[in-house]
Amino acid sequence: MAQSAQPVDTPDSNNFVATVMDTSVLDQTVEQVLGLMMGVPVNISDTNLSPSNAPVTLTAVIGLAGALSGAFTVVVDEAGAKQITACMMGIEVTSVDETVLDGLGEIANILAGAWKSRIPSLSSACLLSVPTVVIGTHYDIHKKTSTFRLGRSYRFQDSTFSVTLHGEQP
Repeated sequence: MAQSAQPVDTPDSNNFVATVMDTSVLDQTVEQVLGLMMGVPVNISDTNLSPSNAPVTLTAVIGLAGALSGAFTVVVDEAGAKQITACMMGIEVTSVDETVLDGLGEIANILAGAWKSRIPSLSSACLLSVPTVVIGTHYDIHKKTSTFRLGRSYRFQDSTFSVTLHGEQP
């Protein structure tokens, strides 16, 4: 009796989670998108930014579906959101307005897309949602308990931003 072969793109659970949780993939993605695309050096930061520890924060959320189910979030304070948008758009930004909200959503979308494209088992088998941006003070974002969580913070000019991936393999 012939055994059926598993498709090459179907990862085993342990290997899949290890690949997704590889911080070097996320670090390279952030450096590529912000460092190379926008010409601004990015460094890993020991300071974790969350919506509950800064006066005004913006959180861009990208939903993930398919080979990975979950959310990719980028959290930044008000000053950081303005700095990232100013660099991306090449304009002076003085307040958090529609341009900043759209800019942060787009950066999150680019980061999530570039990150998943570095992982062959996700590249074409994981869909991204349209970005949603939440702005406020001292809020929490509730997510269903995930199989895994990857979080990293980065320095960008004078600001810190955090990228977090919550997910599970369906």
